[in-house]
Amino acid sequence: MDSLMDVAGPLGLLVLALVDSTSMGTLVIPVILLVVGEGGARRVAGRTLLFLVVIGVFYLVLGIALLAGLLPLIESFGHLLASPPVLVVLALIGALLVVYSFRIDPKAVAKRGGDPEASARKWTQRARRASGRPGLLIGLALTAGLMEAASMIPYLAAMGIIAESGVGLAGGGLILVAYCAVMIVPGVVLCGIRAALGDRADAFLDRAHDWAVKNATSAFSWVVGIIGVIILLNTIGPALSWLTGGGA
Repeated sequence: MDSLMDVAGPLGLLVLALVDSTSMGTLVIPVILLVVGEGGARRVAGRTLLFLVVIGVFYLVLGIALLAGLLPLIESFGHLLASPPVLVVLALIGALLVVYSFRIDPKAVAKRGGDPEASARKWTQRARRASGRPGLLIGLALTAGLMEAASMIPYLAAMGIIAESGVGLAGGGLILVAYCAVMIVPGVVLCGIRAALGDRADAFLDRAHDWAVKNATSAFSWVVGIIGVIILLNTIGPALSWLTGGGA
């Protein structure tokens, strides 16, 4: 099986980082903070920037910890990734990711009677309570990071790509710095707009908030499906050959 870095490449990492930049923690909550914050445009922008820096550092530390654990495993057991039984398991995981991507699509959630924007409304309430209080903002950033980390499949896929790239922990750490910077860039740009335009940015930020709430889950579902397809394309042939006896 080709390595994930061979398949995805640096462009794949950039795409994953851009998708992660539209998540609840990196875009939706910062926009909420910029919309509901009080005390002057620059102060609101500064507090929101604090939130973004904290969540960016959180993901950087988490990523380095994951790499530190993944690299020894790949060095010791990486050859097993090409073994037929593992390819079968990976193919199954790829198929499950594709199915899961359809289930979490906002339209599918709505058809099942669910509310795809329910999570955004809960975070809006939390952001309102934390707005204007730096201590609560730091706590909000860490809470958002912890709650989102387990479900951030694009971020976990990026960790796998970096771990397989052969750049080591130091090189991987530098790539992670760039990755996490890209994750918070859209939010940082919006902070700059709020600081520069003040109340004149209200209409634009309201539209940005609506867009982020409606599209964050949709973008996430698309990337989950794409990751699943990539895994399937690289494992299904050898897996089927082994299951049917062709690889014996």
